Amino acid sequence: MSAIFGILRFDGGEVAQTDLTRLQTALKHHALDGATQEALGPIGLGACIARVNREDVFEAQPLHDDTTRTILVADARLDNREDLATALAIAPAALATMPDSALILAAYRKWGETCAEHMLGDFTAAIWDGQARRLLLLRDHTGQRAVFYHLGPDFIAFASELRALWALPDVPRELPDAMVGRLLIHAMDPRPGETLYPGISCLAGGHRLAVALSGTAALHRYWTPAADPAHLGHDEEYYIKAYREVLGEAVACRIRRLTAPPGLQLSGGYDSSAIAGLAGPILAETNQQMVAASSVMPVDYSGTIRHAGRWIDLCERDMPWLRISRVTREGIDALTGLDARLAAGAGGGAYGYVHDALFAALAAGGARLMMDGHGGDYTLNPRGQAAMARFLKTGQFRRFVHEVRAHRRMTGASWRTTIALNILPHVAPWALPSHWRERRRKRLPWADQPIHRAFAERLIADGVVDPARLRTAERDQTDMRRNLSHILDRVISGGGGGDHAARHGLTLTRPFHDKRVFELALAIPEDLYLREGRNRYLACRALADVYPVEFQTRHRRNDDEIPDFQAMMTRIKPRLLEDIARLEQSESLAAMIDFAKIRRLLDMRGPEDHNSGWEEESQVALGGYMTARMVEAFRRDNK
Repeated sequence: MSAIFGILRFDGGEVAQTDLTRLQTALKHHALDGATQEALGPIGLGACIARVNREDVFEAQPLHDDTTRTILVADARLDNREDLATALAIAPAALATMPDSALILAAYRKWGETCAEHMLGDFTAAIWDGQARRLLLLRDHTGQRAVFYHLGPDFIAFASELRALWALPDVPRELPDAMVGRLLIHAMDPRPGETLYPGISCLAGGHRLAVALSGTAALHRYWTPAADPAHLGHDEEYYIKAYREVLGEAVACRIRRLTAPPGLQLSGGYDSSAIAGLAGPILAETNQQMVAASSVMPVDYSGTIRHAGRWIDLCERDMPWLRISRVTREGIDALTGLDARLAAGAGGGAYGYVHDALFAALAAGGARLMMDGHGGDYTLNPRGQAAMARFLKTGQFRRFVHEVRAHRRMTGASWRTTIALNILPHVAPWALPSHWRERRRKRLPWADQPIHRAFAERLIADGVVDPARLRTAERDQTDMRRNLSHILDRVISGGGGGDHAARHGLTLTRPFHDKRVFELALAIPEDLYLREGRNRYLACRALADVYPVEFQTRHRRNDDEIPDFQAMMTRIKPRLLEDIARLEQSESLAAMIDFAKIRRLLDMRGPEDHNSGWEEESQVALGGYMTARMVEAFRRDNK
């Protein structure tokens, strides 16, 4: 992934070359093919270049338009190059040698600050307009590429990674307890632009920021996730066809112009396997393979842990263009390389060590671009857990009975279990057994999280956290479209998620986060989220000849990236307990994090008491520990 950075001063001073160099150095892992910077009085711009697509060989940033005195840097992959060239009167021969950054500059010349509305793909760009004396920051519709900024009284600084901004001495470096609390309590109310660190903002997807030389700033949202009207009001066959066409094009756009083999984090689930299968015809055109990396149990494992190995094997059997590296996590655990990941600000979570291994395998296979199936569950493939209850609530009684019967055939669940787990909690919680109702009534929304009760209550009293918008708070799951919209809003407000992959020389892009995928997902009728007992019905119909045939009847649950998570936790438990004893000596950490609860959670499961990676108690315990380590590392570095 390329990276951009820059500074605009409002105080009459000139941008110092040393400050640009600080930003460039902090982003050096992006500069696989060089870096450039330029300071011109109050404005300074720079780019770290990683060539991924064939036109990238022509990159020569910063780009200049002397007529309009415009300067541009960009990190971009544009998917509608031909449409833009037509609108901009660019001949095909000229387009062939034109990098995407030059197309963005041409689009700005024609459409000005609304140019992003005409572009399709993953992009961030910074444009200095010398005539208007204004800096414009752009981010793509769904936020696949990221740009962070500090807007102070004397200057604005921006960069593709948040931590790069701390290379500048005048950028604040602070992590308040309130933001740690939001992290611990799993606050899910999106606050576009907000990061954990006051004074540093993230430009949300679908937004542009214009900053004048006077320091006046104007933030504008140019796109909001919504159904494409062309996809509304059709029958089931239309959505089956559209599913394949839209997702297929989202995958094709990401690989058809590559100069190196594409990479895929292949989980063996429906979504990453769909990407693997749909890539086949495009790869055949260029005689390429796809480099894939999968986290599975060792080949000779014969125990009771469920893992993705079988599904990976089936994909390999039916998709000969895949070159799969199997990561079995032997000799590594959640503490492996943790200090280095915390220092780099990437991958400090419980799964960071597995992602390190997967990314390293993709990079070793020659990939520069990587994809994953992230987003499928909340775009084209909603799990529809409350779909049966929705049929009942909306009076679709025949459909309700039909789907309950189909669900029982698929899962083997009894009537009693199906009604108790899938219907009553969503339709009539008052009908649950009395001990369940009492437990639900008394249960605090943050009860399962390792946060001190007094601290959590203070966050709520101060308005820092909305208890109705916590991840664990009860909500109407039958309003599936509204819940889907909330998830998409959170996605485009986030930081993109590509920093960790970039440290392995990889550009992360997600086909299920494609703008066109969002616009189809919001048009798919909720009645199609579940059909014939399958919550992957549309995927199985649309991609019947893409998936291995066994996918049509496979189990519903995803396989975890760390299927032997509980065994790993048992191995590192003594080290965790020793380190927890050290961490809780910090009064500030102990006032926020309930270390006693972490200990209790660690004791709740033994090494053989596993759930194939879905051990919630152990996951929460490790998450609390990782948060404590992250806060400690940040505040130590600050000193």
